Amino acid sequence: MVGAGWSLVWRRQRLLWWLYLLSLAFGWFAALPVANTIGPVLDNSLAAAPLYHGFSLEAFAGLMMNPAVSLQAPRTAATVLGFIFLVLMIFLTGGILRSYNEDRTYATGEFLGACGQYFWRFVRLILFLLLALIPPLLIYQALHAWSDHLSDKIANPAPGLVASFAGTLVVLVLLMGLRLWFDMAEVIAVAENEYAARRAVARAFRLTWRNFGSLFWMYFRLSFLAWAGTAFFLWIWVRFIPAEGITRSLLVTQAIVFVWILTRLWQRASETLWYQAHAPVPEMIPVTSTAVEPLTFVSERPAALPEPPAEPEPGPEPPPEPVGL
Repeated sequence: MVGAGWSLVWRRQRLLWWLYLLSLAFGWFAALPVANTIGPVLDNSLAAAPLYHGFSLEAFAGLMMNPAVSLQAPRTAATVLGFIFLVLMIFLTGGILRSYNEDRTYATGEFLGACGQYFWRFVRLILFLLLALIPPLLIYQALHAWSDHLSDKIANPAPGLVASFAGTLVVLVLLMGLRLWFDMAEVIAVAENEYAARRAVARAFRLTWRNFGSLFWMYFRLSFLAWAGTAFFLWIWVRFIPAEGITRSLLVTQAIVFVWILTRLWQRASETLWYQAHAPVPEMIPVTSTAVEPLTFVSERPAALPEPPAEPEPGPEPPPEPVGL
């Protein structure tokens, strides 16, 4: 399904480019408040040299202590823009999944209509996902406390580090399983036009549990591709791009963003095709055939009316009687 998912993403690549341009626009708007705050302080100043030619913690701390520099407004703007982007992505997911499910390109009005049709369903699914995230977080806290306890009781730090790493790995697998479960719930909500979020979640749980091996392997491969691409571009950034290469740094970071958007759409396309191939066939209710005898209509009108009696044939006329004077 991974190869077929890539073909589907390539056929509908307009979605990929629009999402990338949208993320680029939000990133630009989020960076403007920071530039407007720091720019007037560092422009034409020798204090900018340690930050321009590298990263100096001392120079950065001095910049943060400057009364003219306040990151409260940029932080608030970034938080608001991040929330708007999250809501917008939830809104667009319905149209994206429907486009993948039907394998066709929608006009702008049809696409936005599909986005609005599934928006509130996906909001309810996100609320269910937030509730489902509570147990893994509790497990992570318990494992982290256990690793700290081992580090305090044992002089050798290795057991505590191993327990912390194993706990993190277990929680990571749980989180990926949860994300896969609710991905399938969104696919079901679109493919089956399921309005009730709880029914979509329940059906997705049964389907994911029964086919967890194949679904998780498909999901994990594409996630690993995103991690590997991120590590590769970070290595290029650190190894080959100097601190002064602002343009090249921007290109590398945007390549990382593009890889994450591409792999995420690839996952959604593969999940949609997998569901189309493995969707449970609805049970057919047998219908008992009852033979119905044809109705016979009896007319009250007699089949044939009796013939009227024959009239007697006219005989010879009697002679006229004599007329007396």
